[in-house]
Amino acid sequence: MDWTETESRLGTPLPGDYKRMVETFGEGSFDGYLDLNQEPWTHYRDEGLLIWAGTEHEDLYCWRTDGDDPDRWPVVVRSFDGEDVPFAYRTAEFVCRILTEPHHRFTMARYFDTHWFMNYRERG
Repeated sequence: MDWTETESRLGTPLPGDYKRMVETFGEGSFDGYLDLNQEPWTHYRDEGLLIWAGTEHEDLYCWRTDGDDPDRWPVVVRSFDGEDVPFAYRTAEFVCRILTEPHHRFTMARYFDTHWFMNYRERG
């Protein structure tokens, strides 16, 4: 991933933990449910949101792009019904919590005993 080009095109740096997740996993899906975007979507940029992932239930996982430090941007889930649900933690922690905490509002832990990642592209 050429982060310099991507960040130049987006006009902003991106959170470091997100970039490490993309470099580690690539483009694909956690548990066939949470799709990790290789590059953030800008559909709600005018509302201060960049979309970094989505689910099969049409929830969008975003950052609220307040401030100049992307490593401090909080996660916001725009639910399928249009409600914005903020979280006080960053990208990787959010993913870890929904994978492991059965009582998290957006948990995957109640539905999957073990977790897996499906890469959409063959690495070679």
